[in-house]
Amino acid sequence: PPPILAGPCGQSPALWNPNAAACWSLLFSPAFGAYLHARNAEALGRADETKANRVWFYLSVAYLVVAFLTSFISVIPEGVFRAAALGLLLGWYFSLGKKQIKYVKEAWREGYQRKPWTKPLLIGFGCLIGAFIVLYAVAFAEELRFGSQ
Repeated sequence: PPPILAGPCGQSPALWNPNAAACWSLLFSPAFGAYLHARNAEALGRADETKANRVWFYLSVAYLVVAFLTSFISVIPEGVFRAAALGLLLGWYFSLGKKQIKYVKEAWREGYQRKPWTKPLLIGFGCLIGAFIVLYAVAFAEELRFGSQ
């Protein structure tokens, strides 16, 4: 089993539940889980895992930007983006997400300090709502531009 690390005053580090972070990634994208896992890994003193999760975070954000920008032109088939999104999610989960879930479970079981979910979930839902608003606004502008012809 992994060594049990203690935080300040001999307490376990404060973490977001890594399993919940992975589950929320189904809704918010692997960027959400990778970011929270990177922060957890940082609190655990696992530098390599922190760096690897940050790479997955940046890859996921880059994918989201490309998918968003190209969603207005039909050059790339939609199936390609769906496959890429699923590949990112599964790639992150099986390479890093599952590893942290197992590590925390073995090291602390349920005995670690829990970080509150309020801020990450508000940010996640805010980004999701913001993306829908932007997509709707662009679609509306396109309808006005091309619909009147």
